[in-house]
Amino acid sequence: MIALLPIVAVMFLLAVLRWLATLAMPVAYVMRAWSARREPLTRQCPVSYYGMTSDFVLAARWLGRNPLFMVSVVSVLALGTGALTSVFSIVDAVLLRPLPYKSAERLARIDETATKRPINGVLAADYFRWRERTDLFEATVPYLRDTVTLTAAGEPDQIIVLRTSGALFPVLGTHAQIGRTLLESDDVGATRVAVLSDRLWRRKFGADPGLVGRTVTLSGEALTVAGVMPRDFEFPSPDIDAWIPFRVSPEIPILLQVLALLKPGITFAEASSALEIVARQIEQENPNQAAGLKISVHPWRDRSDRSHELTLLFVLAAVGLVLLIACVGVASLLLSRAVQRQPEIAIRVSLGAGSWQVARQLIAEGFVLALLGTAAGLTLAHFAVQVLSDHLTALPDQLPHLQRVSLNGRVLLFNGVICLLTTLLCCLAPIVMVFRSDLQGVLRGVRAGNGPKASTRLFSVLIGSEAAFASALLVGSGLMIHSLVRLQQDDFGFRPDHVLTLRVPLGVRTPIRPAGQYDSRPLQIAYYDEILRQVETVPGLQAAAVVNNLPLSGVSSSTVFPDPDGRSIPMSTRTITPRYFEVMGIPLLAGRYFSDADQATSPGVAIVNEHIARQLFPHISAIGQRLPSAEEGAPVVTIVGVVRDTSQVSYDQPIQGEIYRPMRQFIFATFMSTVVVRAPGDPLSFVGAIRNAVWSVDPGQPIVKAQTMNDTIAESTWRPRFSAWIFSVLATLAVLLTAAGVYGVVAYTSSLRTHEMGIRIALGASPTSLIAAVVRSALLPICVGLAVGLLSALGLSRLLESLLYEVRGTDVLSYLSAAAILLIIGAVASVGPAWRLVADTPAETLLRQ
Repeated sequence: MIALLPIVAVMFLLAVLRWLATLAMPVAYVMRAWSARREPLTRQCPVSYYGMTSDFVLAARWLGRNPLFMVSVVSVLALGTGALTSVFSIVDAVLLRPLPYKSAERLARIDETATKRPINGVLAADYFRWRERTDLFEATVPYLRDTVTLTAAGEPDQIIVLRTSGALFPVLGTHAQIGRTLLESDDVGATRVAVLSDRLWRRKFGADPGLVGRTVTLSGEALTVAGVMPRDFEFPSPDIDAWIPFRVSPEIPILLQVLALLKPGITFAEASSALEIVARQIEQENPNQAAGLKISVHPWRDRSDRSHELTLLFVLAAVGLVLLIACVGVASLLLSRAVQRQPEIAIRVSLGAGSWQVARQLIAEGFVLALLGTAAGLTLAHFAVQVLSDHLTALPDQLPHLQRVSLNGRVLLFNGVICLLTTLLCCLAPIVMVFRSDLQGVLRGVRAGNGPKASTRLFSVLIGSEAAFASALLVGSGLMIHSLVRLQQDDFGFRPDHVLTLRVPLGVRTPIRPAGQYDSRPLQIAYYDEILRQVETVPGLQAAAVVNNLPLSGVSSSTVFPDPDGRSIPMSTRTITPRYFEVMGIPLLAGRYFSDADQATSPGVAIVNEHIARQLFPHISAIGQRLPSAEEGAPVVTIVGVVRDTSQVSYDQPIQGEIYRPMRQFIFATFMSTVVVRAPGDPLSFVGAIRNAVWSVDPGQPIVKAQTMNDTIAESTWRPRFSAWIFSVLATLAVLLTAAGVYGVVAYTSSLRTHEMGIRIALGASPTSLIAAVVRSALLPICVGLAVGLLSALGLSRLLESLLYEVRGTDVLSYLSAAAILLIIGAVASVGPAWRLVADTPAETLLRQ
């Protein structure tokens, strides 16, 4: 059958092209009849057109006489094509469709790295140096993400803004849906303006069209709303709520991100090479700050943070496997119908119909079924796309361009291609049966001869194919589930139960932000001390603390320390209040916790985790040791305790060095500061009281993400949970389709062996042996398909390892589980038909044949 596949595919495509060509023939005959004033053209149209039409008419009639069969096939195909179309629409919007910007193919992202800069970014001074020395770009736009507090719009809220030049929107070629975008004159204008996203406009201002021209307050700064961007606009990421102008100066010591528009004819490689030369010049001019400077130019599409690509592609491939399983099941149904229609086919051949004409009729029937199935699948996809978009939008890590997800022309074209491929896959087995059957023997009444044997072999191939596809999905699902179980059983180093978190960010003055209320560290420390005192007055709380960033929150603040070899290494640093370890349940291994005696005027102290204690003091106790400092004149910090290692930025990153400092001595990164409390019962019941306690200190303080620590962990592990869930659903669907396919095939092939089984029973064969023979005949192709599927999964397992946690792609348990499930499903699905086959007496069995 595999050898015939290319031939059948070519013949099928030729037939489709012929049918499409004949559709144009009546138009030509109309023109000829009009010019020659001939008779109506019903008698002059070519036979091929009527032959094509009759194929579809006969197919529709035959399907109309078998409504249950038609509904079953269309339902299976609708499920598969609908799922594939909806997932492809998301992949198309997120990964495949061109960026919705003018000259998107020339948009570039410029990165800069240096030896003394642990964080990537373009130094403002370097930006001006290389911009003045190159003529590679039509425009360059620096920008910077910032978090600000929005007030005067209901409850105070923290939003993410992009501080950028007014040149951004002309470069992107986008316009506001209400008002206007930023202008370059806004960079130095006396009136401060802001452009809002459609999401923020609807969420905080109720989509009020009169908002343009009014004033909003962002971190104490009054700005006039200049416009609102369209719903589908996002730059550089979906979470940006507003765009604010700022003017970059080489004297400002900040790291920028830079968008550039290449001049026509300039390639990315040429731009990178030219900037490398400029980097060497800058390094020679400023060897201290620019040591090891590297400047690179990348296409804007190739962003390094697109970690969702692999997940989406795997989901698309998994849904494609489900559709293949559905097609194989439909092919089994069509093959069984073709075997039943062998006498009809033999009579048609004896009356002069060629084998290809019969095959064309089968293709027409399959095409009608595929067309109905894909049409129904398109209807399902219409609703599924909306549901999937809503769920994906709610994920912690938002996918880009979800607003563009729709059933557009590209998706409809994909749906049409799927319809044609589905027709080919579904009709392949019946067509092969037609070419290989002994139709003359069928006319002579030899029904149990070559035809059934050939069809039985085809049925075995179909069962094996279903098992191969399903086993690959089951292995992927097993790996994902095993990975998720390992993740949920993992000890993150703290006790998340009964812990409530409320982020209370505090904006402070920066080189690009005006002065605020809490600009100095003493003011910040006093502010959080007062918040903590008010929170501790809430009845029922067991303990409360403040930390500048939570574990597994996706961000981490760090400071640089030299290791014993003199190398500068960044280490995660948390500033905390004394009861933080009690709230989080982090055990003390040596020394002491912080206390209220550790004030700003007291000697500097720190607590480190096990990892850093082993790294910096491998042979002695860390207690009493001084932390080395990378800066001259820095205050001395003494280690007073060692605590257990905890997961920090992400669950899948290895444990690193972590240093805890008392907030009263050292405070920074207040934009992520969080109140954490341990409470009995349901901690969410304390949210209202804690909010009121915070607002009693400052009514304008935004409170972000009031949630339990378990919810924080769930957010940080959304990708493995999502992958495990979607693969489990698809694997379950694949198993059900495979079970139904095996049951149908075994039931039908068993009916072809009724006469044989009757003779065996008459000669004394036991029912158990006959059932075993039927089950064995079904399990043999399943085993072959299993072998092929498991070997294929083994070859693809390395691609899955990037989505797994502490589980290898060669995990034996997942492979054995997949094989066991399919063997059990195959055995159970084949026992029923086998039992019915041997339940009658030998005479009844022979008479039924």
